[in-house]
Amino acid sequence: MTHVRLATVADLPGLAAVESSGDRLFDTVFADVDWPPPPSGEERSAEPCFLLVVGEPVVGFAHVLDLAGHWHLEQLVVDPAHGRRGLGAALLDAVCREVASRGGRRVTLRTYADVPWNAPFYVRHGFVELVAEPEWMWPLREAEERIGLMRFGRRVAMVRDGLAGA
Repeated sequence: MTHVRLATVADLPGLAAVESSGDRLFDTVFADVDWPPPPSGEERSAEPCFLLVVGEPVVGFAHVLDLAGHWHLEQLVVDPAHGRRGLGAALLDAVCREVASRGGRRVTLRTYADVPWNAPFYVRHGFVELVAEPEWMWPLREAEERIGLMRFGRRVAMVRDGLAGA
């Protein structure tokens, strides 16, 4: 059984390297990928959020922001060397349980519509595309536009509702 847990201070230094390894997967579907360097685990933990990790040392993590009561999955990544073992699904399930335990009834995210390990993965786990983004999500989309994520494909906002008792 996969053990997903809340991140500790000792886990934070390894998060950026895990994210960088996951980002390299995009080289297989996009040309000329030049992502900005990922934030450090310490930078992530300084935000109003929770961080879940899997592995010791960490091989995957989920970063969920609390945006004024809106729970938003900002990042979910598993080191590709540990992929295809259900770790991403375990992290996602744990995200939904943790949000529910904190009184949340839904979690949102933004992702690529046509990358197999992006929107199609989330659809398999109960997420649906939002027809209209709520106003509180607009700054997230604007940040993605500033760093050029849209040039690689259509980005979508997704939601999973009904998390009480998840």
